[in-house]
Amino acid sequence: MKPVVQRRTRKPVMIIIIGLVLVAAIAVLIWSIFFSKSGTFYQQGILRALHSSYQSKFIIVSEEGTNEDGFQVLKAAPANDRSLVFTVTRSNGTITGGLPLWRQLNDDYKEVAQMKYYPRLVKKHFGIDIQDVPLSIYRGSDSSKEPADGNYIEVNPTYLDSIASKAKDFFQEAESHRLNKLFFQFKDDLDLPLSDAPAQQRFELLGFEYEVGEHWGKGFRALTEEELKEQLVKQMGAKLADRVVYAFEKENPDWQRTFDLEFPGNDLTSFEGYVVSHTITAEQREEALAEIYEAYTKVLPFVQQLSKLQMTAIHLQYKTNLETESVTLQKADWGSVNSLAAMKERFNHSLITDNPR
Repeated sequence: MKPVVQRRTRKPVMIIIIGLVLVAAIAVLIWSIFFSKSGTFYQQGILRALHSSYQSKFIIVSEEGTNEDGFQVLKAAPANDRSLVFTVTRSNGTITGGLPLWRQLNDDYKEVAQMKYYPRLVKKHFGIDIQDVPLSIYRGSDSSKEPADGNYIEVNPTYLDSIASKAKDFFQEAESHRLNKLFFQFKDDLDLPLSDAPAQQRFELLGFEYEVGEHWGKGFRALTEEELKEQLVKQMGAKLADRVVYAFEKENPDWQRTFDLEFPGNDLTSFEGYVVSHTITAEQREEALAEIYEAYTKVLPFVQQLSKLQMTAIHLQYKTNLETESVTLQKADWGSVNSLAAMKERFNHSLITDNPR
């Protein structure tokens, strides 16, 4: 007769075995969900990540092998537009400082959507036929892939309000396709030399504000028409300033100071000028003021030749590592500041601010 004790030991052994099997199954499940590089759970994770990034539903279209990190490469499409097929996968990499970045989502959804919908919407809202869609204005101007001028929306100050209104309508419709920028080329009728190739006059206009990250559902807000106009003015003002400064420096080849322009508000016909001299120590103040006055006497006659632009004020500054001393001269003051002594008198009552190292 078998001892009863042997029957009592079987249950604990079976419980242990079942427990180990369950632990192994849970481990496999966790691995499949969080660490697998292919398969159903991997694909579901990709779809969740796409939805998180773009606040839209997507489907997997096909499987395309693996990338260099061993992750499955997939073809996906928006659920509401299955003809827009793009590539999506995971990868490992690093972020700033060399820290590891695991399982990063890589996709070209926005680029593919831009290739498909950007020409249609530009044609609809601006009446322009786009042949080659600009993907970035930062390509070198000598690139064989650089789109021709006709692929950029021409803009100048004379019809700024119309462009801002059309841009608002464009972005309102483009949002559903996750298009977030327009590509412009600034044109003006100033009789000034152009500093470089036409690519230097191109710029991007973003239609949305990202307050947190770059996800469409986190801090994402469409700009108003007035904000779009402000952005256009800012971008065009920078291009105008480049033109003016380049022309000034070409006319004054020995120029070694800083001359800059700023267009306040939404007015691209009036600007404020800045002349800055950098010195090492405050003991060089007299030398710096003499340089500023010499620069001032060159800037005034130059800007007075700009028939379609007017300078309303000029800010004179000299900077050391410790402080900045500033004087602002309104247009009405220019006639009275006609000597170095007169300018020094203005600086005797100037504004001095800290300039952190």
